[in-house]
Amino acid sequence: MIITKVEQQKNNSSRYSIYVDDIFFGGVSSNTLTKYNLYKEKEVKKEALDEILITELKQRFQQRAENYLARAIKTEFQVRKYLNDLKFKKKGKWFDENIYVDFDKIFDEIINRLKELQFINDRKYAELFIESRIRNKPRGKYVLVSELLKKGIDKELAKVVCDEIIEDEYEILKHTYYKKYKEEKFNQDDRKKIQYLQRKGFSYDLIKQFIENESSK
Repeated sequence: MIITKVEQQKNNSSRYSIYVDDIFFGGVSSNTLTKYNLYKEKEVKKEALDEILITELKQRFQQRAENYLARAIKTEFQVRKYLNDLKFKKKGKWFDENIYVDFDKIFDEIINRLKELQFINDRKYAELFIESRIRNKPRGKYVLVSELLKKGIDKELAKVVCDEIIEDEYEILKHTYYKKYKEEKFNQDDRKKIQYLQRKGFSYDLIKQFIENESSK
């Protein structure tokens, strides 16, 4: 296999496009170009090309993931989805789409590294999410767990964090009710109010307890 072209990229002078046997292979940094002594007409083995490509892709995807996480905390699920979406966008630009690359392995390594650096922490994400919801949009545990599941948080972890942070769900229900209905009376026949509270994630048993307490006033 022969490197048939080494071309400086127009939009980034520190990167170069490499062509092998007249086919686009991928982009590499100037550091990689120097490290592997890549130049036109150099003969290269497939194993060396694989190593170069994987090293480059891992660096580029990890940098993008770090930039993505710098904007706001994300779950592992969200980061993995971001990386997979980025992979499809960069086909033919960062790498030849006909070259096989084990992206699952690359992304696993990147995510494990980001976890080690504490850039990804699903427990911390769940804690911050629940605390924000309680402050700004109070919800019952059922809805909070459902929302966290949509973010890719493990169900058991979501339940544990909810139980740890929400010590008194009844008080959150009261706050939610009074914020919506002020001092309006509440009884067992008021289906509209019951359904409203259920949509907010509160169990019927908890709502029933609240109705009974309101009725005894």
